[in-house]
Amino acid sequence: MMKNKIFLFTILLALGSCSEGYKNDNGKWSYISYDEGVGKRVSPIENVDQATFEIMTDKQYGKDKNTVFLNAAKIDHSDPKTFSVIGENYSKDKNHVYFESSIVINADPKTFKILDFPYSRDSKPVFCGTLPLKVSDIESFKVTEPSTSISTTLASEFIKQEPEYSWIDPIKYKNVVYSEGKAESKNEKFEGFKKK
Repeated sequence: MMKNKIFLFTILLALGSCSEGYKNDNGKWSYISYDEGVGKRVSPIENVDQATFEIMTDKQYGKDKNTVFLNAAKIDHSDPKTFSVIGENYSKDKNHVYFESSIVINADPKTFKILDFPYSRDSKPVFCGTLPLKVSDIESFKVTEPSTSISTTLASEFIKQEPEYSWIDPIKYKNVVYSEGKAESKNEKFEGFKKK
């Protein structure tokens, strides 16, 4: 029995040591993590107001008086006063919904709901990752096959590959996040963000 407890403690210790999180070293904030290829990785947090930076309840997030950070990455256009984490990898503020550090394009933070990844919705569109979908019957939309994979592409590159999304502003929406789940509504089927 003692061997089992030691083994379990060792596993928990190993899992917990993948990331130390935010550290303040002589007044400078960094995010510290570990990976197999590099070992310890210290990522200084750029353009942070050192005096007002604080770690949030969900320890992956930090904020200063101007913005919010996920690990060491700045979440563009975020409002630190109204920012909150709403589910695994999802957060919102008064203006936007975010998947990780990318804005869910045109999502309404007041009515946003997480479905099975990669899908979510608000009162009007359904989303695959950060991409809005054209769904004729939103109320009948259901996820038939969730996914755990994530693809992130620069919005400018994504628009070249998918010209029907040329309306996306690549300055505001730097990245597009999507996945290969499956879903359907009353009259439509979707694979990832594509209607089949």
